[in-house]
Amino acid sequence: ENTIELKPNRRLPSSLACCMVAISRHIRRRWRPQAVCAAVSAAIAVSALAALAGVTATGWLGGGGLSVATMRLFHPRGLRRGGVGLERCRASVRRGNIIRCVVTNPDDPAKEYPSQALHPELFDPKGIEGWLEPGLLEALRAFRESGDPLQIDLAALPGVRVEAPGIVSFACLTKETCGKILSEARRFTESEFVQHPPNNMNRDGVVLNDIGLRPAFSMLFQRWMKGIGARVFGEDGVRAETLKGTPLETENWGGCTLTDHHTFVVRYAPDRDRRLDMHIDECDVTFNVGLTDGNDFEGGDLEFCGNYGTAGYRKYHHTYRHEVGRCVVHAGKRRHAVADVEGGERASLVMWTTSLSFRQTQEYKDKCGDFDKLLRPLPSEGVTPDPECVSMRHDRDNSKWSHLI
Repeated sequence: ENTIELKPNRRLPSSLACCMVAISRHIRRRWRPQAVCAAVSAAIAVSALAALAGVTATGWLGGGGLSVATMRLFHPRGLRRGGVGLERCRASVRRGNIIRCVVTNPDDPAKEYPSQALHPELFDPKGIEGWLEPGLLEALRAFRESGDPLQIDLAALPGVRVEAPGIVSFACLTKETCGKILSEARRFTESEFVQHPPNNMNRDGVVLNDIGLRPAFSMLFQRWMKGIGARVFGEDGVRAETLKGTPLETENWGGCTLTDHHTFVVRYAPDRDRRLDMHIDECDVTFNVGLTDGNDFEGGDLEFCGNYGTAGYRKYHHTYRHEVGRCVVHAGKRRHAVADVEGGERASLVMWTTSLSFRQTQEYKDKCGDFDKLLRPLPSEGVTPDPECVSMRHDRDNSKWSHLI
């Protein structure tokens, strides 16, 4: 309902047999038939020009072939700067500008790769319980049966601890599962399938949703992680206040209404992505699982600072060292970075989860500003920021503090 679907003519070269489906909040509010006509006309024109130019689907998508004009139609106020390719579309989905974005082509990895997978058992959602630590299965059993997150006793999560105010970790995946996921990511990276970066910050990684693992990770998200998100970052009355006597000091980030996930593997090494600048995630609640042990690499610590939109957003908070299978949970708007990896390889499985309904609330806008209108809070700090919390890429006043780094 109220969905625009753009497809090139079937008689065009198969390399151009791709489509994007998007639902815009703007169009849902104001359904305009003329907008559909314009969209279809634009799709036919772009497809015909691409066919005449002999552009392949890979080059077309990678270069932002579904261009700004089309995206403006989906959401007139958004994405007006720069080329709009597949990753920009996904980023828009995570920000809540667009509800859904799907691109398919004849070499769609989600359909083709599973038959070539190194560990085909990973692609069967029925085997998810075998991924998890037995203690986690037991701790979440009541939630699985009732769907009520209040049935989750956070203290019963295996190895759970409060790393710092607002940051919790627990034993999640088995070491065997972590090894399989990492080796599958490496296998896909070496394949001939089209590679897309996991986000606009990392180059070396794999979007697991795109290679046929979305059903498996959707089940993991819906049946287990979602409940933990509600207990740690849900609304008042559901969100736990303490863990084993230690105050959590968390707040509502839509944990009770998480609806979607973007799951990917990221890898760091001295000769590839060496580090990750201080940033916030394009999500509401982040689950980050170590795939390599802290002893397998040098450097690469996860450094946390304050929450975006608060006066202490550039004050140092905590340093976390990954352990295989251990999951650290934090608000997506908690600023964090990956320190330089000096040796070995650091890899992690990241699940960005989002609540579209929470993003429509005044509470969210008070915390984060209005992303649609590009209004973002930048409160007065009153003190000098800590050097590790200054971002040379994302902070607008970075030149003022560059001498600290």
